Amino acid sequence: MSDMMAAGQPVYEREPDLELAAQALAANLKLIDVLLEPAPRHPVLLLQATQGFATYAYAVAEGQLAKAQYGAAGEVGVHTHRARELYRRGLQYGLRLLSREHIDWRQAASLDTAVLHDRLQQLTPKAVPALFWTAFCWGGMLNMARDALETLTALPRFEALLTRLVELDETYFYGAPHLLLAVHYASRAPMLGGRPAQAKFHFERATALSQGKLLLIPLLEAQYYAVRIQDRAHFVSSLQRVLQASETLLPEQAFLNALAKQRAALLLERVNDLFV
Repeated sequence: MSDMMAAGQPVYEREPDLELAAQALAANLKLIDVLLEPAPRHPVLLLQATQGFATYAYAVAEGQLAKAQYGAAGEVGVHTHRARELYRRGLQYGLRLLSREHIDWRQAASLDTAVLHDRLQQLTPKAVPALFWTAFCWGGMLNMARDALETLTALPRFEALLTRLVELDETYFYGAPHLLLAVHYASRAPMLGGRPAQAKFHFERATALSQGKLLLIPLLEAQYYAVRIQDRAHFVSSLQRVLQASETLLPEQAFLNALAKQRAALLLERVNDLFV
């Protein structure tokens, strides 16, 4: 069953209908939960759970949050909390997966930085899928509570994990290790570790590795980098590039590209709120 689910993952990724994909993802996540109950250390299921919660939290929960930003503040708080908790669940599965073949990673957020560095150096390219989706969940969770003390203390450790991920395999998932690092540097003020120049480099590298076909890259570049440096023209041109891209640009990632188009339209509606 687990092998069949892993082999069927591309079916979800090729689905261009966002509502159908969201419903299927939710059902699939609960099925994985059920299968993990008697086999809590199954590596294939743990990876499916980590990737599944990462995708659902970003695509569905953060999508509801983006729409709620036009409504009451209370709705924003509800959807922020839900997205954070979904990312937390994915993170727990990811850390369990990393701990299965390596030393215990469950306390990675509170490890001494030197200890964490040593553990990261022990990882090999074989660990990249687990490391990437774990990082995706961790980054999403931190992003939902940027000002929390827990977030501020975790940032140096999270950055170390992303740096090691790029070292191990910068090409994974269309250059997405660079994308995670770019968002990390662009989403934070310089006093909190933000580095706009570094963010630009990693966005450009991710774009090159994906051959410009993964539309999440220009979407997130507009959302984080262009807003951070207050470059309205870059923001608008990046989002227009997403919206004008062919529906068949990257058929194997039709779901993510359709999602990027939806988010781009929402962001363009907020342009006057994001730029002074």
